[in-house]
Amino acid sequence: MATQHQHLDHAHDDHDDHNHYLIPFLLIFIFAIIEAVGGWWTGSLALLSDAGHMFSDVAALGLAWMASVVAKKPNVARHQSGVSYAELTVSIINALTMLAVIAFVVVEAIARFKQPHQVQGLALTVIAVLGLIVNLIVAKQLHHQALHHGKSLNNHAAFLHVIGDLLGSVAAVAAGIVIYFTGWMPIDPILSLLISVLLLVFTLNLIRDIWHTLLHGKPSLNVNGRGHSDHAH
Repeated sequence: MATQHQHLDHAHDDHDDHNHYLIPFLLIFIFAIIEAVGGWWTGSLALLSDAGHMFSDVAALGLAWMASVVAKKPNVARHQSGVSYAELTVSIINALTMLAVIAFVVVEAIARFKQPHQVQGLALTVIAVLGLIVNLIVAKQLHHQALHHGKSLNNHAAFLHVIGDLLGSVAAVAAGIVIYFTGWMPIDPILSLLISVLLLVFTLNLIRDIWHTLLHGKPSLNVNGRGHSDHAH
């Protein structure tokens, strides 16, 4: 009976993980496409950068989902700190993709200061508000995941991407409102640069956490699960 009960609990946990990553994954994937098209149509860098963040989220959530499954398998390779190598790898990839997105937005924003683009304020505002709602739903899902399964480096990395999207959506809404009422186009690249700075701070914090984890000890192979149960999802 005990074995059967453990099996049912494990199945329930797997199903719960499945839902908590699948729903955000689908929501972000669909809306990333909408924002990319909307950013191109409205001419907004803020919206395009938010779409870029969302596409990186799709990869982040997919990798996080994969890592959460791998972390539960027996005999999985783990760092001496207890974190699986799959989770560490995913977190590093997420940090690097965020740095790449930040670099792209900064370069594009500087170019737009030199040559301003016309932006459709009203359409930008509507799309950005919808994106904000989607990101709030996803952030709530991931926060719920962390509360019920413990905060992991992997979950932190995925949550970082979503927080970046939230900031991007807020910036896009603000840019749309300012452009609609005043017609002042430089607000678009200005807010994009501001969000990039905030995202850089979050990303550097994640890199610090990864580095701290790596310094906990030498790599080891967990062959019996001893001492690592608290680190599993």
